[in-house]
Amino acid sequence: MTTGSIQISNEKYHSDDAISASMQKTMVKHGPKAYWNSFLNPNRPEHKPTSAMLLGTLTHCAVLEPDELTKRFVAVSSRTTKKGKEEAKEAEAKGLTAVTEADMENAIKMRDAVFAEPHAKKLLSFGIAEKSYWWDDKASGLTCKCRPDWLNKDIIVDLKTSRSGANPRDFAKAVANFTYHLQAKHYLNGIPSAKRFIFLVVQSEYPFDVGLWELDDDALKEGEKLSREALDKIAECRLLDDWPSWCQTGVQSLSLPRWAFSTPLEK
Repeated sequence: MTTGSIQISNEKYHSDDAISASMQKTMVKHGPKAYWNSFLNPNRPEHKPTSAMLLGTLTHCAVLEPDELTKRFVAVSSRTTKKGKEEAKEAEAKGLTAVTEADMENAIKMRDAVFAEPHAKKLLSFGIAEKSYWWDDKASGLTCKCRPDWLNKDIIVDLKTSRSGANPRDFAKAVANFTYHLQAKHYLNGIPSAKRFIFLVVQSEYPFDVGLWELDDDALKEGEKLSREALDKIAECRLLDDWPSWCQTGVQSLSLPRWAFSTPLEK
């Protein structure tokens, strides 16, 4: 099933048009038109990372590829002052990503918190970071790809940063909201040697709590269902060259979700 794996740059990985978990998430959550506009529209705007995304990338490097940290990032005094902007411009001219001193300090504190957790330290004591995999999905005919943060023999470790913390209640909500269960199943499907998928969650502000979470069978089954629906829909839209919107023309009726009502609705 696996067609290949290779160690390549993040830029080359993302430029490849094989189907990733992020692409499937867009299809599942927003529909075909949003998918087309996000990944296929030739006039789509350049994707610029948010400050939270930049901090996540910085933290991934600090934790998983520490030797690359000073080769890829440089801390500047500010991104808003004249001095800071000049420092950032100089850094970018050298091919480095400019981050604030506060973000660099936070990333280091998150790294220290991760390696202070014995189980996390053990998982990261052996393995490889950011290796890319490709495979053919026989049911849809699509070529898929994934890029696990860390692979320790048969365990995929996915590093997540979270402002709200690593506690089970909040992270379970994040899994549902961001369809991380789809991602977990997609990666497990693509790497036959992988038997487990573990989320390593670190809080992005004090007290930098760390949690290790593995989804149960029900969550993984739902992830498999969502992934299958997304892949089949992408294949169908490609075949028909039709990417319809989920929003119909004109005014439509809308109801609140059940939890928004003050008293439960009768079945």
